[in-house]
Amino acid sequence: MALHLVPETGQDAAAAPEAPSSGSFRRYPLWRVLGLNGLTLLQYAVGCAAIALSYRSYGIVGWPIAAAYLVYAVVQLYVLMPLVVCPACVYSSISDGRCASGLNVISARLSRSPVSRAGFAERAHGALCQSSLCLLSLVLPLPLAVPGLAISFSWTGLALTLAVGALAGARLAYIVPRAVCSRCLAYRWCPAARSGRVA
Repeated sequence: MALHLVPETGQDAAAAPEAPSSGSFRRYPLWRVLGLNGLTLLQYAVGCAAIALSYRSYGIVGWPIAAAYLVYAVVQLYVLMPLVVCPACVYSSISDGRCASGLNVISARLSRSPVSRAGFAERAHGALCQSSLCLLSLVLPLPLAVPGLAISFSWTGLALTLAVGALAGARLAYIVPRAVCSRCLAYRWCPAARSGRVA
């Protein structure tokens, strides 16, 4: 199969990015995939707990907000991303390939119909693009927890809220750029990497 993201003809071909380095993974090691997904799910769980415990005296408010956040975070990453972005990614065209998150494997199970490259190219454009939704899922517990802490302060809620910020900071500043993007075959074509909106 042809790679979806490499320009094919004419002037576009002359301007095509170089081939990925030999250090790139066609198939990310399983331990890396499990580690990244484990970190992601930990981030979502801590965020959910931070919201719920920040409204400890108003559980009727806190628990629905926390549950809605968790559903949003999981659906945007494990359903929308595989349906909208992944089918047009280079990893979907590689036989037996596996991206850092393993979402191309999920994508292959959710949708087998051909998808335009636009899904990948548009992942970093606009306020409601997939990259923005993914970034939002990492930091959304912060603004959601603050009102709860203001009306029903909890040291545990504060600690978990700060943990959300620390996890998001470590992920965005260190883990994704150094352990994920630097080995990704799609890096040179990835609009999210170029815009700095990779989560």
